[in-house]
Amino acid sequence: MIINNTKTLHHDKVKSLAEKYVNEGFDVVIEPKMNQLQLPFNLGNYQPDIIATKNNSGLVIDVKTSTNRVSVENLQAISEEISRHPDWRFLLVTLEDIEAESLPGTSEELPSWEELIDHFSQVGKLIKNNDIEPAFLFLWSVFEGALRKKAVDVSIPIERLPAIKLLRSMYSLGELSISEFDIIQACLEERNRMAHGYIQKLNLEVLANFVKLVVVLLCEWIPDIYISLLSQTVASMKRSFNETKAQEYQKCLEIVASVLQDVPTETKDRTLAAIKEISEQEGLTTNFNDLQLIVYEYCDISTESNNQQINKNKIVLDDNAQIALDALPTQEKEKISHAISYLEKFPNCSEMEVSKLDSISGNFIAKSGIYRIIFEVQSEKVTIVDIVNYNRIEMAFK
Repeated sequence: MIINNTKTLHHDKVKSLAEKYVNEGFDVVIEPKMNQLQLPFNLGNYQPDIIATKNNSGLVIDVKTSTNRVSVENLQAISEEISRHPDWRFLLVTLEDIEAESLPGTSEELPSWEELIDHFSQVGKLIKNNDIEPAFLFLWSVFEGALRKKAVDVSIPIERLPAIKLLRSMYSLGELSISEFDIIQACLEERNRMAHGYIQKLNLEVLANFVKLVVVLLCEWIPDIYISLLSQTVASMKRSFNETKAQEYQKCLEIVASVLQDVPTETKDRTLAAIKEISEQEGLTTNFNDLQLIVYEYCDISTESNNQQINKNKIVLDDNAQIALDALPTQEKEKISHAISYLEKFPNCSEMEVSKLDSISGNFIAKSGIYRIIFEVQSEKVTIVDIVNYNRIEMAFK
């Protein structure tokens, strides 16, 4: 039953192809016989499924119902023999072929090596814009086009096979090494997930490794006349990678700086000191200097932003407060004056510990060393009522 189904599928595919070639103006012979002079040249015991000729050129077509039934090594010898005859081409057609609008061997054409190198240069532009995922997908299309073209150039008639079948065949024929095959297969899995709609965030290093492999293979595969063009493209792409890495490095520093910006000053200084020590041990002093600089820049920007966004309160000292301040020793007076200045930002003065004095007067109390600043708040105005040491609080305000 399975054998009959396979024969039916094969027969239907051959018949369908033959009709399409006839409609395209080809002279078609199905299952040509050597002894009937239907073959243009001697192919030994091999009998193709279709011979299609047009305008002094021809196609020798072999139809397979499954790629599992394909012996690429045997077909390669036939393909090499056919390629020795000008304007003749060998085609392997299967039911698993990649989708194509045109008829096999007619108007469908793989890009030239020059076009592939030009497409490869477009990957660099995507990298420069930090479009890592689109760059990866576009690079895959360049690689797959190069792989199919290489198959044609070395007379391996598998350029229409699905990507994974194509890869396995090129590997089995020695066109790809084990390590190259492993890397490419992993890239194919990434490409399939992205191509089928799954969100896939790629690391720049993954793309960089794929680029390196494609460069190595292109250097092996392309004709010598294109090596100079490829070298120029690779040099441009290296610049794009360096610029992108610099952007990622800067972004990383900005993330760390933004986190440190939101922690207390003591914690920030302690963290920076620890980072500095490790950086010096690892020979990364320059990197630490970059981080320290951007941390300071963030702090300055934050301070300016806060100053712009927070309306300052007017500070007023009543008579009792002024007398108390004047009576303090010079050093303590400076500390209290500095502490009072923070109340310009009240209630956004995180630098001071502030609480309500009581539930009746509505006054507030701010702590500064052994002293307490008693104040009241009105619209955009803070009035300092008194400055007392801790021991006098209950006596003065009970």
